Amino acid sequence: MDFLNEIEGVFDKLGGRELSAFYTRKIDVFLTDVFNSIESQKLLALIAIGGYGRAELAPYSDIDIMFFARDKADSKKVETVLYKLWDTGLIIGHCFRTPEDCIAEAKKDLRTHTSLLEARFIAGDKEIYNYFHEKVYSELAFRKQKNFITGKLKEMEKRHAGFGDSVYLLEPNVKESQGGLRDIHTVLWLSKIALKLGNIGQLSNVVSGHDFKRIIRAYDFLLKVRFCLHIISKRRNDVLSFDTHDQVSARLGFRNSKKFSGSERFMRYFYLKANIVNNVTSLIAGLCTRQWAIEGIRDWSAVKKKATENFFIYRNVVIPSENSSVRKNPERIIEAFYASSKTGKKLSHNLREDITKNLLYVGRRVRRSHKTMGFFREILNGPRVYATLREMHETGVLGRFIPELGALRSLVVYEPYHRYTVDEHTLHAVQNLEMLTATKYKSLECLSGIMKGLKDKDILFMSILFHDIGKAAGKYHEEEGYKRLKNIVERFNIDVEKRQRIEFLVKNHILMSRIALTREIEAPEIIAQLAEAVGDEESLGALYLMTYADMSAVNPSFWTEWKAYLLQELYEKTLNYLRGVRRDKEVYIKSILDSYEGADREGLDIFIADMPERYLLSTPPERIYHDYRLARTVRENNFALSINEKHDGTTEIIVGTWDSPGLFSRIVGFLSSKWMNILSARLYTGKKGLIIDKIQISNWKEIWWDGMDIFIEKGLEDVVLRGTRINLSGSQKEIGSRRVDVFIELDNETSGESTILEFFSQDRHGLLYDVSNLFYENGFNIISAKINTESGIAQDIFYIQHEGRKVNGLKTTELLASLWKTLKS
Repeated sequence: MDFLNEIEGVFDKLGGRELSAFYTRKIDVFLTDVFNSIESQKLLALIAIGGYGRAELAPYSDIDIMFFARDKADSKKVETVLYKLWDTGLIIGHCFRTPEDCIAEAKKDLRTHTSLLEARFIAGDKEIYNYFHEKVYSELAFRKQKNFITGKLKEMEKRHAGFGDSVYLLEPNVKESQGGLRDIHTVLWLSKIALKLGNIGQLSNVVSGHDFKRIIRAYDFLLKVRFCLHIISKRRNDVLSFDTHDQVSARLGFRNSKKFSGSERFMRYFYLKANIVNNVTSLIAGLCTRQWAIEGIRDWSAVKKKATENFFIYRNVVIPSENSSVRKNPERIIEAFYASSKTGKKLSHNLREDITKNLLYVGRRVRRSHKTMGFFREILNGPRVYATLREMHETGVLGRFIPELGALRSLVVYEPYHRYTVDEHTLHAVQNLEMLTATKYKSLECLSGIMKGLKDKDILFMSILFHDIGKAAGKYHEEEGYKRLKNIVERFNIDVEKRQRIEFLVKNHILMSRIALTREIEAPEIIAQLAEAVGDEESLGALYLMTYADMSAVNPSFWTEWKAYLLQELYEKTLNYLRGVRRDKEVYIKSILDSYEGADREGLDIFIADMPERYLLSTPPERIYHDYRLARTVRENNFALSINEKHDGTTEIIVGTWDSPGLFSRIVGFLSSKWMNILSARLYTGKKGLIIDKIQISNWKEIWWDGMDIFIEKGLEDVVLRGTRINLSGSQKEIGSRRVDVFIELDNETSGESTILEFFSQDRHGLLYDVSNLFYENGFNIISAKINTESGIAQDIFYIQHEGRKVNGLKTTELLASLWKTLKS
């Protein structure tokens, strides 16, 4: 009796249903032989119940059997059979019942009631089994049907809640989670009672041929996945935990692609099948309960109420007007969801079906339509954002209307703590954000107040929707996500200011959480850095909301009271700092001067007035005093340098001097020639030509040697004041192991005085020097810059001018061509 070896022999040849049937037949034969080897004193039948009765055994499933007789006189045979079965090591679930026992137990326990509906004859007296079917089964199947159906639906709802309440869990239970095998079992039980169907094949009588094929194929796939899990785990295991994904996917033939691993492709396919189960079983459950619906709770008024130009509310659902065809006018699909959002009513079943059948017509014309984009933004500004987006997602409309979101559907990305697929995480974030307006939690009162006072809800919800769109490109998604975001905001024709807000929020959606959880937020420079990044109170509030939405959607327990406290403290400190600089600048400057312990207060006042406003915004008072002392040295010696180790392990080099052509290029060129990795740079140019450049080095400690500080100071002084030639020794070594496509954007709209040039590129030794030197050699002046390097990606922003003006005309083309060549080399 080596069932597992026999299963291994046929596993790759059979589907899930065939494997279950194969194993069930083997067990049937074995149990029949054991049962028949012992004589019966009374009429006795061996009956399979539960999953065994459905012929749905997996290798380590419980084998549930029932000994059935008119009385329990022949208990000796039952005991002998059980002893023989236990000796084999099989997991046997058993009971010995009379007709009265069956009915009594079923009345007390819904699960017992359900398992008996699966009764199937195995061995023994067939007449006594027929008696069971005529007397017991009919009692179970045809009496108190409404109570049974209500009980099973409540049981399903409770089970869904207990197992994550989502199809898109990263570690789903193949049997019990939403969209799992138990949902199929539930509708089979319901259909037996309500629709008098005998088996799964008869579902073809109540659903379309297309839906029937889909549910059967999904059922088959889930059964095979469960079989595979049992074989790999060598025990009863129905959970697709992270450590099983690779093995299961490989066993089922899912291979790695260029962008995704075999396990990620397998899980995406799994969600596709689970979603089919969820949708079709919901449809069948609705058919089963329809005859018991209490009509009084619905509005059966025959009066149509106009919701939008082409849709009405009739009998409590949204219906189209008589001449409104979504096939001929696919723009109306988005209008239908707007009508639902506006009125709070669901789409009628027929309208939903019509939309689903005509999804392919949601194409370029619909995506570019000003009308549909208007409807969509009204949905995001409306009272039912999550519910409407969820329905759009479930019907496939959201992914067709915004293909960048469609690429996230059922997408698995393995990240610490995450419980959901990317699309499900995004929708949970939207839901948590929307729920803030009605929250009763004291720890969320601050967030709730910000949400209620928000001017442009649609901009924030768009940012949430798009914050992970790059993940569809594969493991390293940041730069690809940014490119896709640019395409979306241009398609929606969003004005420049709001477009910048969306781009800022998406690019920085983990900034606050990273600072709050990994930095000392008591440090003034940390608050100043965040203040510089957000720029104003509205952006700070939106980023705080975005951070909450993203973190709270990771898993139900990821957002904690401690994290809430840290983020609120960071928000309040940064808000107070912004209000000091932005609202009462003169008062803020006076407070800086009053706190200055040096003698030259007038000189400090002149220094602050000379520096650009963003310097004041990004620099705490203690650093302003330090920079002023540096500036005084510059006035005496034309050069000053400060090297400071920071608490985050990096080192900051501050160079003070007077502006000159190619200055920044010479500075970064010298540092690169010494194999220093420039993590970030902030350039500040005073009105009178004073330069304060702050450059952050990530590997200073690794390459440091005794006397290096003096060597670097002397070298920088030479290149700054005397233009000493720079020699970038060695090859152009790439930093980081991944390849990144070059992306360049030139913006002549945002700034009134400068051209903003932004690029993504693979970082390499000397890249920043090459780019800044290119500007210098072509006559472009760097007004300011934000240099950021992370994970081998250079993401740099330069504010540049040509001959004191923005870059225009032929110069623009020449600049882009030269920069492209430099970044590609």
